[in-house]
Amino acid sequence: MGDAQLVELALRGESEAPYFVLYTRYHTGVCAHISRFVGEREEIEDICMESFEKAFKQLSSFNPEMKFSTWMLTIARNTALDHRDKAKVRGKKLETTSFDIAEHEASSIPDDNRSPEEEIIDSQIHEKFMASIEGLPDLYREPARLCLIDNLGYKEIAEKTGLPLGTVKTRIRRAKEQLTAMMLESDED
Repeated sequence: MGDAQLVELALRGESEAPYFVLYTRYHTGVCAHISRFVGEREEIEDICMESFEKAFKQLSSFNPEMKFSTWMLTIARNTALDHRDKAKVRGKKLETTSFDIAEHEASSIPDDNRSPEEEIIDSQIHEKFMASIEGLPDLYREPARLCLIDNLGYKEIAEKTGLPLGTVKTRIRRAKEQLTAMMLESDED
């Protein structure tokens, strides 16, 4: 079943199953996307949940002519950036200074940009996710790439790979299960 159909079913309110399917379908990709902006694993999962909550509350604003994945990743990115900005504000001390500080003193004022360490951590998490995709068995690697990296829908993946739609769904589901296990395993090491 396509994303637009799931959204339509969800909006009818007859069952929570469409929400669960959408969540399951995009959870791994949304977490990976958020990891580009936030480094802490617990925070990534919290932001992921908040992103899905926002998306599901705003589901009636989803345009079925768009890809659900693009819409969902936009919400996730904005939520992650909001959290990052709020964390910066909470972490800052408000200091009073004179506006006539010398130029050499101005260079000691902290920059609002992310630290190199934070950027490295984000990049390492992203690299770990990409390496995990490459570490998948051949059977699952291409469908996982097309779904999680290229954000193609199941039907598009089926057309591109020449595989039956049911096979694509099964392979992506199994790839997500293996990716989750691989990411958790590498965190424990």
